[in-house]
Amino acid sequence: MQRPATEEKLVLTILELAAALNRRGDIISEVVGITTQQWIIMLYIYGDPNIPYIGKKYSADKHFQHNAGMLASDIAEALNVSRPNITNIINLLTSKGLVEQTLDETDRRRKILRLTPRGIQILERIEPFRRKANIALFSVLGQKRLEETLHNLEELLQVLKRANA
Repeated sequence: MQRPATEEKLVLTILELAAALNRRGDIISEVVGITTQQWIIMLYIYGDPNIPYIGKKYSADKHFQHNAGMLASDIAEALNVSRPNITNIINLLTSKGLVEQTLDETDRRRKILRLTPRGIQILERIEPFRRKANIALFSVLGQKRLEETLHNLEELLQVLKRANA
């Protein structure tokens, strides 16, 4: 049996935290009939600026617009999951009338994803619950520790992304 080690404990704590956040997301999103996974995909498609991938991709672009379009392959890359996994979720969201797909005019093999007006309405309906839950969760840290935690997690994410590249 292994002895306790800070690195291992940290990884396992982050995994438990992720599971707890996923469960909280399910509770919030089930009000509008979607899952946390579907909600996250919708946030990517809409272009939520709080998503690290979106922020890095568009931070220099002063003409960024919400719901301007996203490729399923970009979402799969950002989440480090297979393209078919994302496609299955997209197909379900499309069947619910929350996402629409249009052909990319520059490459007709690619489909641009956008939220429908109903999809945007669902995100707007969930947003106050998300905001309230996040403020309650992170209020125990205070602003300085919250910013330090975010910085540390962003650094760790970059290390993992470089290792997987």
